Amino acid sequence: MGSLIKEITFPVPLEDIEDIYDDNVDVWVELHDGSSYTIVVATPKNLLTLMNRHETDFVEAGGPFVFVRKLTFDIIKRALDAHTEDNGYWLKLHHFSADIKSHMFKELQEDLDQFDIENDHE
Repeated sequence: MGSLIKEITFPVPLEDIEDIYDDNVDVWVELHDGSSYTIVVATPKNLLTLMNRHETDFVEAGGPFVFVRKLTFDIIKRALDAHTEDNGYWLKLHHFSADIKSHMFKELQEDLDQFDIENDHE
């Protein structure tokens, strides 16, 4: 099966990134079906940089990152292709994670609890 991705664009050109091993970048992804998503791609080293900058021992809560070894188009494209498997499930999760309302967690928990009850009776 071919890639679901039609186009990948960046608000800042990748050539302008000073350290491709220590940074993060917004990525705009358009799929062939016309849907568009914005995600953040980061390097593992950048997590330590962010913790040092904020003087914390952990990465503060926020939207999820897609992690790559270095910020090159080829690696970002391969990572995004992997995130579009299963009809784009992980790409969509990254994009919509900040919009998930807390009541949705209650509904998911109720579904899980019901599933557990049904399996206990088998």
